[in-house]
Amino acid sequence: MPTRTYDPALTKAHLSNRFALSLVNYFIDAYDEGLATMIVEDAGLSLDYLRDTERWTSVEFDRRFCDAAAHHLYDLRRPPAYDHPLWQHWRESAASMMRRQELGPIWLLLWAMDGPKQFFADIEQMYSKGNRVTQMQLADHGPGRASVVAVMEGAVVDRPGACWSRRGFFEALPTIWNLPDATVEHTQCIHLDPSAPHCRYEIRYHDRVTRDPRAELRRLRSYVQAVIPRLLEQIDANYLEHREVVLAQRKIASYLPEHVLEAIKINPEEEVVLGGLTTEGAVLFADIVSFTRRCRDFPATEVVRQLNIYFEVMDQVILDHGGIIDKRLGDGIMAVFVSPDGSQDRAALGRAAVRCGLAMLRALPRCNAILRAAGSDDFHIRVGVAAGPLVQGNIGSRARLEHTVIGDTVNLAARLEAAASVDHLLATPLCVDGAEARSEQVLRRVRAKGLGEISAIELAP
Repeated sequence: MPTRTYDPALTKAHLSNRFALSLVNYFIDAYDEGLATMIVEDAGLSLDYLRDTERWTSVEFDRRFCDAAAHHLYDLRRPPAYDHPLWQHWRESAASMMRRQELGPIWLLLWAMDGPKQFFADIEQMYSKGNRVTQMQLADHGPGRASVVAVMEGAVVDRPGACWSRRGFFEALPTIWNLPDATVEHTQCIHLDPSAPHCRYEIRYHDRVTRDPRAELRRLRSYVQAVIPRLLEQIDANYLEHREVVLAQRKIASYLPEHVLEAIKINPEEEVVLGGLTTEGAVLFADIVSFTRRCRDFPATEVVRQLNIYFEVMDQVILDHGGIIDKRLGDGIMAVFVSPDGSQDRAALGRAAVRCGLAMLRALPRCNAILRAAGSDDFHIRVGVAAGPLVQGNIGSRARLEHTVIGDTVNLAARLEAAASVDHLLATPLCVDGAEARSEQVLRRVRAKGLGEISAIELAP
């Protein structure tokens, strides 16, 4: 059976699966698994996905889940108002999570705290373990009370269910320490007052943990007995899965740039689908001069050995300058310079690519010295650099994907490399300004096939 894939918009790392799973389990207990399955499937995921507590769901999935629940439970075509009975399911499921085994070892971590007071003192860090789009801020606190503000990330707006879920969570939190429920007043709500910047909760609780040590030990033992067997089984399964992941990552680490690997760890669905996005970047092409003749003059094994010496030197230069080795085209190298966080514009990336290209030309004598020591002839190269818009993403078919960049900027860099003088670098003026003031520069007009005549600057190392 083929592995099921999901809409990457639903699997972004916003909310821990533990929260969604507690709601699903609540619906299973209150209604039945068939109804819960229909709600989850209508929202775009599956029970199998949600039962993997190491995965995440997005705010978009949470919205769709709310809409699907409103439809199946109350025959509503749109999410109801804040005070509708539907949202009490969110409140009750969040409370039940504190009393059930869904929290797993997190329950033990919370239990080890010295009561609710310590939790609220550290709420910003604790809450972020399972929610990456809502920041909890402790606005005020005192004996037996806490005032908490929920700040949504950017323009994210959740459904009223999130408000009720937070309320149920705060109400039931003291039960971890065998204390009575807290009382929670939702004094400020973005769903009741459109002018409210954030949601605010006033929480009152018993702040003194008074318990019978023997009874508490029996309670803890009962919890551990219920949780540990499943936890050990999960640890064993996670170890085998981790081993397979490490082996697979070793294989692909040489093919994908580091920022793509990190994105795959967070949201695999988003990074393995076909498609691309428009970004800014620079492209560098480097090619060995007269390589075809070398292939005729030397045995294939010798040519491969010489290329490996060359790549060993040049690859390190590219990596040292922040480049991504996109692909090899026989004896050629295509390197890409992008800014994953968008902090660098195309000009800055172009200058980085030029600095890299000149460093490659300066490293060539060292490479040639190694070749000569091995009885081989020198290499001579040409380098071309261009910067501009790029389409970056996965191209190909599901049988074989390639993460690469395409577009006119790529074509222009290739044309400039072909037009460059031997052991020189040819780049667009945008990439050269201030990049290497001490390099010899010559202004040229280059006719690039398919792109017309363009101005370019040639540099020598």
